[in-house]
Order: sequence, then C-alpha cells, then structure tokens
Amino acid sequence: AIIPGAGGTQRLPRLVGPAIAKELIYTAKIMDGTEAAQLGVVNRSVPQNEEGNAAAQAALELAKKIIPNGPIGVKMAKAAINKGLEVPLESGLAFEQACYAQVIPTKDRL
Repeated sequence: AIIPGAGGTQRLPRLVGPAIAKELIYTAKIMDGTEAAQLGVVNRSVPQNEEGNAAAQAALELAKKIIPNGPIGVKMAKAAINKGLEVPLESGLAFEQACYAQVIPTKDRL
C-alpha cells in the first residue's frame, strides 16, 4: 500500500475525523457512493441509471439551481468558504467581509 496522494492524508481527516480517516487510509478501504455519502466524503450518492450517467445528470440538476444566482456572488462565496477553512475563524470572517464588499457594487447584490 502507498500513502494517499493529492492531499488525501490532510483532507480526509478534516471531512470525517481522524479516527475514521486513519481506518480508511490504513486499510486502503474502497467505498461505494452510498458509504461515501454516509461518511460525508461526498455530498450525495445517486443510483446508476440505464444510460450510465446518473452522477452527471445529478450534477447538471445541481448546476441548474446554482446558475440563476449571480456569478460574482457565487464566486465570492466559494472563495470565502475555501479560504475560511484554511485560517482561524477571525481571519475567515474578515475575508468573508472583503468578499462581501466586492459583491455590493454589482448586480449580484440584488
């Protein structure tokens, strides 16, 4: 077995906690979508359809719910969430405020 790459040893414990992450990594556990959803590794799991594109279809449905929202607002929310997870809460709140300020002068604010 090899160590997970692409940040797996850092991201997985933050998602599922260190004990479960260690179990999954040390045993090289392969999860199905249902188990991944139950553990919080993925947002959701969908049963496969006859065309074999159920996950892609679910992603498109989610995208259709995001698209009507302002692109600058969505971009700034994404940035605030991602950066906020990397820094202490106080710094995250300050970054959120800076992102919010960038949305105020745009049409996305409405």
